[in-house]
Amino acid sequence: MTTTLEKAADVIDYIAFIINNFSEKYKLSMRQSFDYLYKYGGIRFLDDFYDVEHCENPRITLDSLQHICQKAGGNL
Repeated sequence: MTTTLEKAADVIDYIAFIINNFSEKYKLSMRQSFDYLYKYGGIRFLDDFYDVEHCENPRITLDSLQHICQKAGGNL
């Protein structure tokens, strides 16, 4: 059984992994990727739906993030 602290560490690691992949896909720095995802709700999405998303193919998650951010006004 995982503790709350262990789960929090897993979520943080996963979000960092996705930010890195997002930055590579869209040719952004890690900071630009974080700022974009934070501003347009991507980080919240990853945190809120970690239990589902971390089991998903990262490419699908990246596409979902772009769609979510575009709906919130983001444009890459």
